[in-house]
Amino acid sequence: MWSRTFAGLIIGLLLSVSIVLNLNLLLPIKEDTMLLIGLLLAFPIWAGIQVWGYSFTSAKKAWLKLSLVLIPSVLINAVLLSLR
Repeated sequence: MWSRTFAGLIIGLLLSVSIVLNLNLLLPIKEDTMLLIGLLLAFPIWAGIQVWGYSFTSAKKAWLKLSLVLIPSVLINAVLLSLR
């Protein structure tokens, strides 16, 4: 139980930041609007990922599946930031 909680907290935080960064890099809008969108979306995404972490039967599956979502998102971040 605690390991799935930590998976949701740690990977969920990194993944929510990564997803919001991807949105901010892809959407052609002003900086102040991007910051507002990021503030409004980051917490619900993080909470959803935490709930998703509890849906797995074991902690190992939770860490693995959440990491498999985090890695492509971080790679997209790297590509988008390098093209900027």
